[in-house]
Amino acid sequence: MSLVRVLRTASAVLAHTFEVDEVLTDADGAVTVDVKRLDGTPIAGSPFTASHDATGTYSLALPGQAQLDALTADWAATIAGATVAMRDVVEIVGGFLFGLREARIRPPGLPAAKYSTTTLAERRIEVENDAELICRTAFVPRYKRYALSGNDQRLLLTPHADLRTLRSVRVDGTDWSPDQVAEVRVRESGVLELIGGRWPYGARNVIVEVEHGLDYSPAPITTAAITHLRSLLSSGANSAVPENALSWSAGEGGTYRISTPAKDRVGIPAVDGIYFRWGQDLGGFA
Repeated sequence: MSLVRVLRTASAVLAHTFEVDEVLTDADGAVTVDVKRLDGTPIAGSPFTASHDATGTYSLALPGQAQLDALTADWAATIAGATVAMRDVVEIVGGFLFGLREARIRPPGLPAAKYSTTTLAERRIEVENDAELICRTAFVPRYKRYALSGNDQRLLLTPHADLRTLRSVRVDGTDWSPDQVAEVRVRESGVLELIGGRWPYGARNVIVEVEHGLDYSPAPITTAAITHLRSLLSSGANSAVPENALSWSAGEGGTYRISTPAKDRVGIPAVDGIYFRWGQDLGGFA
């Protein structure tokens, strides 16, 4: 399984390789890709037939999607007589912490011969996930579908701050009408307030679709994220310090403590200082 992030309205190419004992192998017939929303609704045109690009390599040109969303892409093929199924998750997002070209050309540069576009995109997802986890908010518009537990109270807390829009509500298997959804006040703090009622009690019985996050990534966050990206790309390269070291003694004397990652930091002081400050400003830290 892989995670791919695609800008809203932009088309994207999804790719998969099939192997038998590490050898790229063509499918016995057509490779299909079934693309659905998280509620199981297929997108227009699904299922698709993938294109055969090279031995064992197939791709799908995913049409642009108008809304923020999260999709599953299920690849199905018969390889060497065996049925093979693989799944990708495709997030349709309203922006990124930084553009790939922006990260590549910022001095001293990330040459394409050494760092492919695919590598940068994969590492950017890792950087974005860390920033959101630490600051407890998204810095660009995002979509989420949550299964929440009703608490018989007027207020229901979601996992993310900076809520933008409540798109749908399903309670105990029943979809709410647009008028009912409109009776829910969306608070930026991440709370859904049911005006004139209480959220029915139950375990994961309230399914909500929301949009959350800021309009765009603030400049300090973008700078910190690119710094983090560069650190991930160069991790362990030409370093005499063991990866599991907590301190380091220089040959000319002196011992230095090494900053290490944890649940609330990535281990780079210049990055962690910015994330901590913005996390506090956005109310992400208790």
